Amino acid sequence: MKTLAATHSFPNDSPRRKKKPVSIPTKQAIQEFVVSRGGLRPKTRKEYQKHLRLFELSFPCLPRTPQPIQAWLNSLLRERGDQPLAPETVHARFRTLRAFYKQTHLWHPRIPNPMPLIRPPRLLPKAMRTFTVQDIYLIFNLPLTLRERAMFMLFLDTGLRATECANLTWDNVYPEYITVSGKTGERDVPINEPTFQLLRRLKAESGRDTYAFQGKRGRLTYEGIYKTIRHICLQAGITGRRTSPHTFRHTFGTEYASSPGADPKVLQDIMGHRDFKTTLRYIHNNRRRLINNHRLCSPLRMISSATQGSLFESEAVKEAEQILEEGRSLGNGNKSTTPGPG
Repeated sequence: MKTLAATHSFPNDSPRRKKKPVSIPTKQAIQEFVVSRGGLRPKTRKEYQKHLRLFELSFPCLPRTPQPIQAWLNSLLRERGDQPLAPETVHARFRTLRAFYKQTHLWHPRIPNPMPLIRPPRLLPKAMRTFTVQDIYLIFNLPLTLRERAMFMLFLDTGLRATECANLTWDNVYPEYITVSGKTGERDVPINEPTFQLLRRLKAESGRDTYAFQGKRGRLTYEGIYKTIRHICLQAGITGRRTSPHTFRHTFGTEYASSPGADPKVLQDIMGHRDFKTTLRYIHNNRRRLINNHRLCSPLRMISSATQGSLFESEAVKEAEQILEEGRSLGNGNKSTTPGPG
């Protein structure tokens, strides 16, 4: 006799059907992503929206597989022509999509995250764009206003970000340091005496302004600082991508890291890097450091030493030959004056 369990099937005994992954409109996912990033800086939020807007134009419905996303990244073109985008730009859009899909999957677990299966664009290392000694000389020999001179001196002395400079208030300026608020929170940044004196003079002229750097309509913004630096650099004959506030930051980090006895952890604290790997870029890709070490360690030193040794030996040989020649001359002279046998 068959048991009841063998003849009767219970509902729970049937295999569970897997829930199919769902998809949502890309526009909705973007709106949710922007909401989740409520604490972002306006500039970062604007970049996110720009990248995702282009993604939405290609995919009104959110892709669930990696193939179309990979093809989209591979075929990115400039808006003004048919030249491919720079790898850095494509990689920035890849990072935006990675954060976008991660957040979407977090809020909608049934929507898969295909980004771990996508190959990121390859980035080749590039030398940091910095100001040369000649560039700095040309800039500071221009007829700068007090505000411009104080700003440029502060950038060169501290490596501040442009937004940190724009948000600097007089209450946070002290004789030996300033307190800035940046991407990693508040931090103290040391300053040298010439920088403090310029800031002190600027404060005396500014009156009751709260912020250190003022424009015609109030506090100088990031865009105002960028335009100021670009205008001054063009006057000094400096063109190209080096005419930006971040060039001062790269110059500071590079020069600091190449100085004898520089502490990388102190450099990280001054520049406000959250990840120490970012600070290491100023050490590993440091042109000045490479040149100094190369001069000390290049095998060409062997040629210099060998040349000095051969010069010494040739001079010694010449001196010995001269003495022998003088001896021969004296001997010949004595023979000619000695009377012969009677």
